[in-house]
Amino acid sequence: MTLKYVCIHAHFYQPPRENPWLEEVEREESAAPYHDWNERITDECYKPNTAARILDNEGKIAGITSNYEKISFNFGPTLLSWMEKHHPNTYEEIIMADKESVKGMNGHGNAIAQAYNHSIMPLNTPRDKETQIIWGVRDFERRFGRQPEGIWFPETAVDDESLDLAAKHGIKFTVLAPHQAKSVRPLDAGGEKWTDVNGRVDTSRPYVYKTANDREIAVFFYDGALSLSIAFEGALFDGAKMGERIMSHFGTGPEKTPQMVTMATDGETYGHHHKFGDMALAAAVAKIEGNGFGIRLTNYGEFLALGRPEKRVDIFENSSWSCAHGVERWRSDCGCNTGSMPGWNQKWRAPLRAALDVLKDKLDSLFETEGAKYFKSPWEARNDYVDVILDRDRAVVDGFFKKHGSSGLNQQNATDALKLLEMQRMSMMMYTSCGWFFADLAGLETVQILKYAEKALELARELSPEPVDEEFLELLGRAKSNVKEAGTGADIFRLRVRVLRLNPMRIAAHAVIMSAFPALTKQSDGTYCFKVRITEGATETYLDSMLYMGMLELTSLITLESKRLTFCLLHLGAHDYNCFLAPFFEVGEYVAARDDIMESFRGHSMPEIIHAIERRFGQSYFTLKALFDEERGRVMEQLLLDRINRHISAFQQLFENDRKLMDFLSEMNTPLPAEFQMVTGYVLGRRLNSLFSDPSATADHKAMMGIFNDAKKWGITMRPKVLLWNITGYLERKIEGLCLNRDATTAEAVVEAMRYVNESGVEIYMWKMQNMLYPSYKAYFDPANPRHKEARGTKELKRIFELFRFSIPPERAGKQA
Repeated sequence: MTLKYVCIHAHFYQPPRENPWLEEVEREESAAPYHDWNERITDECYKPNTAARILDNEGKIAGITSNYEKISFNFGPTLLSWMEKHHPNTYEEIIMADKESVKGMNGHGNAIAQAYNHSIMPLNTPRDKETQIIWGVRDFERRFGRQPEGIWFPETAVDDESLDLAAKHGIKFTVLAPHQAKSVRPLDAGGEKWTDVNGRVDTSRPYVYKTANDREIAVFFYDGALSLSIAFEGALFDGAKMGERIMSHFGTGPEKTPQMVTMATDGETYGHHHKFGDMALAAAVAKIEGNGFGIRLTNYGEFLALGRPEKRVDIFENSSWSCAHGVERWRSDCGCNTGSMPGWNQKWRAPLRAALDVLKDKLDSLFETEGAKYFKSPWEARNDYVDVILDRDRAVVDGFFKKHGSSGLNQQNATDALKLLEMQRMSMMMYTSCGWFFADLAGLETVQILKYAEKALELARELSPEPVDEEFLELLGRAKSNVKEAGTGADIFRLRVRVLRLNPMRIAAHAVIMSAFPALTKQSDGTYCFKVRITEGATETYLDSMLYMGMLELTSLITLESKRLTFCLLHLGAHDYNCFLAPFFEVGEYVAARDDIMESFRGHSMPEIIHAIERRFGQSYFTLKALFDEERGRVMEQLLLDRINRHISAFQQLFENDRKLMDFLSEMNTPLPAEFQMVTGYVLGRRLNSLFSDPSATADHKAMMGIFNDAKKWGITMRPKVLLWNITGYLERKIEGLCLNRDATTAEAVVEAMRYVNESGVEIYMWKMQNMLYPSYKAYFDPANPRHKEARGTKELKRIFELFRFSIPPERAGKQA
């Protein structure tokens, strides 16, 4: 029987970043060149760990493996919610990795749950603690299709009540830092005294923690020194040595019971905090798997199933892994911080928490009072509301109300009931731990939790005339930023948060204006977390002008609140879009307004058109500035492209007319004038991109190199982003086809395109293509593989492996079969 086990745990988490009015993450400039930090970290960490490279001594790919199949891990539920929508392939790889681990770990999956939105559990109210656990468990069950055995407490912050509630809801174990262990004693010690360990606990085995309510939960403690070396001391510089170091932590004497070396770090360590950390982890895992000393990879669930723990443990309550002062980092100026500058302090933490606590008390009181009108038990309804958060299909909502709704609940007041529940969701989101973690009140993360507070306040104002924000703002005013210009928390709230509030008119205007750009609009009637249904519409055009008038229904997908409006969109050419909105017109009024305005438009008199519109809609209107940032950028890019495309033929004619002159200037070592460079770069770029844009086309290497050589000769730099996108897309399509049908023509097209890539010096992103090729690579060099003969029979396949930086085994480096 194996007695030596290794468990590597990774805590993958990012704070929720969604705009609470839109339920989408907006652009974050600090994450550039990525759209936002979720995108950046997904590209650097979450995605690479689904297919981590194992390299040979020459830096070429010898293997590709999913680290998620090998290590214990948890993901923040709000992060997985974002990933499911924006990176479904990566999301599915993570889910499948857990399913594979269940097969390989005797029925125990690698994934464990996490308390829902990463609030510090000991600082939560008892009700919020339980809801956080219930939501985390339900989210896990919905995603992974099984009950979680373990749970990760945010920042490993715990108290007796949190552990008790976890046990109450079926959780078998959690993972803590070694310094959180206070004392131990044998499990069946009777009257034997506790032995103080003061953080120097034996981490090779689990312990039983017995709560004040006499419930039990197992506790694993990770190896602190080993975890520290991986996260902060450079152990990831050499993955193989990291694997050796992990294995060296086993004792040398004979063991009678299973022992485990376990470590825990932020999952972002493997790729985001440390570049290529995913590959180092894969190399370490490969070293452990091939050790030959009977050491086996495991996860906590499997190891716990080997036998009941032999000792009990008592913990330091209100302790955590990232603050030497317990949980003070999230409520006081304890000295722990990240990103601080000389002279800064974190005195703002206490008034920030005090302000939110006061607000929370008032919101909870409002929820109880108003919730009693709509729910049999408001707090039980809140616990189950996670089912609606996870699936807002109308059938799910109806089922939820059937279970929890009181006799007085009906279609009309269901919106108020949902607003109450959303108010509660926001009131918990505003306690997300990152709001206190960093150095200053004006930071991105703290502003984010204040957005949740404002959204909760907005909902409260819609539900009750009684003001709830006066004391909140007064306390927030006592929190002072270290950045003088930022002012107090109240200043930040007014200037950076409250201004973000949206009203239905702005959302409707966005939807109407975007309807003029169908190529930029997804094939749905959704606008962020709203459904926009145009119930009536009429259009007139004249030259570059357009008039679009109609009626719409705007419905929140969150609260089901609906509003009907009448709109009139006037486009006067180029970027001049003007959207007028008014309350819903009855049919007769609408027909009269439409006929009047359309008739004025047909008269082609601008003053008359404007006068007719303003008679019905007033003088206020929305322009392109009303578009949300994401779409506004795409619209402006489209408008500019439309203008440029009008000059394509002129550019091409100029290029052909002056080609000989440009050749002569090149021979004379005379740089092209800027005007020539602009026109020539544009024409060559379009020609090169056209070679790759047709999915059925075969790249013409001669034509590609001709364009590249012309560009080089004339000193032209083409738009690299578009060029790379087209070349990469072309190659991905060809390789996908090659892996499906082994067509020789397709293989030759890939080789030709790669010749251009290598000769031109263009750097393409090979990651996805290497993943597609890897099964063929394994088949090609493994005679036992059922597809070996087929792979060997594909012309150019070995050459393609070389071009995509795969390792070629020495014994196969000679003649190709």
